[in-house]
Amino acid sequence: MKKAHGFTLIELLLVIVIIGYLVSLVRFPSLSKSPFDEVEMQANKLTALVNLASEQALIHNKQLGLSVGENQYAFLEFTDGKWQPITVKPFKTEPLPEDVTLTLKLDGLSWSQDNLISSIEMIDEERLEALAELPEEERLLAFPQVFILSSGEISPFDIEVTYDDFDTSVMFLVRGKFTAPVHVYDPRQQEDLDE
Repeated sequence: MKKAHGFTLIELLLVIVIIGYLVSLVRFPSLSKSPFDEVEMQANKLTALVNLASEQALIHNKQLGLSVGENQYAFLEFTDGKWQPITVKPFKTEPLPEDVTLTLKLDGLSWSQDNLISSIEMIDEERLEALAELPEEERLLAFPQVFILSSGEISPFDIEVTYDDFDTSVMFLVRGKFTAPVHVYDPRQQEDLDE
């Protein structure tokens, strides 16, 4: 009679315990990011894109712009006498995560005030009038508020990237000052900026 070969129940349990212990040693990243991590990632992404746009404008001798809405931002290119959205990655417009918002400040003023838009030569007045009937978010994204010029200059700006709900409030600051590179500041670094 042949003897059956196999594992005993104790051997199987021992292997399961060892595998369970090894798995517990490995840290799996959380499937959902903390608000701080999410805002930091979005602020770093925006900073990298503005710096890349500045390089592209300089290398390709193009006039680019950044338009900022509350829930998204768009990069635009000045071609054929009008501003056109850039539709190729990495500059393609994507909405922000649900609880992340943007606030653009130019010259220390919130962009919600009508300034600059009528005094800039690169604005197509007919298109501006045609867009007047669009919702505010679409209208804001039709023309740049931040100019990224082929000379390497960037119009100065502050963009607050904020996560705000009932429990948590986190704000990173993306700041551009006349030329690239643009910098991102976490909440602790912002305290040093104010001093």
